[in-house]
Amino acid sequence: MAVFCCCFGLLNARLYSNCKYSFLSVRVLGFLVLGIIRLLIWLKISWSDKEALISPQLFNNLRFSMQLIAYCFAKIATLALGFIFPIYVQAVNHGSVSLAGWITFPGAVINALMAALAGKLLDKKGARLPIIIGAIASLTSLILMNILAPLSKVAIILLYVLYYGGYGMCFGSLMASGLITLGKANHAQGNAIFNTLQQFSGALGTALSGTLIAIAQNNHVGNGTAIGSKWTFMVLLVLIIVNLALALVFVPKKKSK
Repeated sequence: MAVFCCCFGLLNARLYSNCKYSFLSVRVLGFLVLGIIRLLIWLKISWSDKEALISPQLFNNLRFSMQLIAYCFAKIATLALGFIFPIYVQAVNHGSVSLAGWITFPGAVINALMAALAGKLLDKKGARLPIIIGAIASLTSLILMNILAPLSKVAIILLYVLYYGGYGMCFGSLMASGLITLGKANHAQGNAIFNTLQQFSGALGTALSGTLIAIAQNNHVGNGTAIGSKWTFMVLLVLIIVNLALALVFVPKKKSK
């Protein structure tokens, strides 16, 4: 799985690098096919191996798999927004480089505070409450991004704070809830899966936003960045809607003992 993720990440990097190679080019399809072949080989070898480092049979646990998907969608959206907004401030709002660097800082602070609050809620009420609250906050932020775009500097700060606060509430709680569904015996493998896919999702989120902006720019940096960002907001809105739906269905309602 790690090899497949590396190959797919390289594929996305190639796509974003000035769109030098089309999706149907030999190089891109070659890396994709190679990654799929290696994934299938890993599945074949590891499926019946009781001593496998990561057992693919863990994905038969539906609650675990669906919470893992929600976890990945949250990470994709977060890295995509973190990539977009500094560029947005410079290209669309004509802000300085220093402002572009600092504009996401308040969101990072709120993320840390909300993660701490989520931990307390998880201990007292279980994972469902902080996950649902966080997903709703992030969803509200993305809805407003789509409605208000193009965004002013102040709107970017406030909406990113709202989104990142929600992310802080739900992200760690999704991982904790997913691991609980596996049982203590499989916690190490589950943790490895979550951390591997976290890195893959982050790369995918950056590649997604970068590719959409690159396509939209078409020699018009300012207007193209605004259009590409709006396309990205729409895609991320769909991901977070699915994220919330998965949380409502698959995160246990009762606190695990």
